Amino acid sequence: MISWPEDLVNDIAARRSVLFLGAGVSKNARNAKGEHPMDWKEFLRYLATRVPDDQQRDEILLCVNEGDLLTACELARKYLHRDGFKTALLQQFADKAFQHADIHDNLSRVDSRFVLTTNFDKLYENRANQIQNNTVLVKTYYEGDVADVFRRSQRVVLKVHGSIDSPEHTIFTRSQYALARRDYAHFYNLLRSLFITHTHVFLGASLRDPDIQILLEDHAYHFEGSRPHFIAMPRDSARAGTLKVMEETMNLRALTYDPVNNHIELGQSIAALVPLVEAARQRLAVTADW
Repeated sequence: MISWPEDLVNDIAARRSVLFLGAGVSKNARNAKGEHPMDWKEFLRYLATRVPDDQQRDEILLCVNEGDLLTACELARKYLHRDGFKTALLQQFADKAFQHADIHDNLSRVDSRFVLTTNFDKLYENRANQIQNNTVLVKTYYEGDVADVFRRSQRVVLKVHGSIDSPEHTIFTRSQYALARRDYAHFYNLLRSLFITHTHVFLGASLRDPDIQILLEDHAYHFEGSRPHFIAMPRDSARAGTLKVMEETMNLRALTYDPVNNHIELGQSIAALVPLVEAARQRLAVTADW
């Protein structure tokens, strides 16, 4: 089980935190057929199966096997053409009828004012709105008024890579990452401000995302001595030296858990976090020490 640091629990209780949800959170969902949402590698391999040309298909799979996922996705989008790529996105992230899991319930009950996600699906925001009586706003990186929610009191989900509601605005390929940083630089400046003012907790997220790496490294080197951000990681998923480098270059501290039984301990750890945050909020209500 994850041992949640007291400072982190207090930050969450005071709503000075950001929950950053990756594909590992959505992976807990399933549909009536028992299927789970695909992660990035699984989706890229699925895209490869839709490419009719053997040589082109092998080229995509080679990139996946070598860990060059951005190039693999760029090639898949090129070979499938825009309409075929969009169809594949909708089939996997909209048509599968995935249902929320317990982890979505507990994350909603943690009740962080800011939740960032790179996930295209709507599993978290739909469940959060059910639990929070439709009070959760959902904003995407390309909306012109996205800055407005930062100084308001409403709960908000920020879709860092877009939503399946608008497949053509999703960020998945190498060129899409580059264009987003060029055309929506103001959004990335907003994210930088959150790294300064709020403690981030990465859950089910991979640090392969180039945008997140850049933001973390930029913050760590510009603001040396700042309190760390946190990432929940499977135990033994990284060597001790790698964890040390991650902490030094990104100011990111690992909270480890046992990954057996499909990472069940991550869900249990988040369930255990809920009463800790609730107790801390009760203390704040008494002391008014905001």
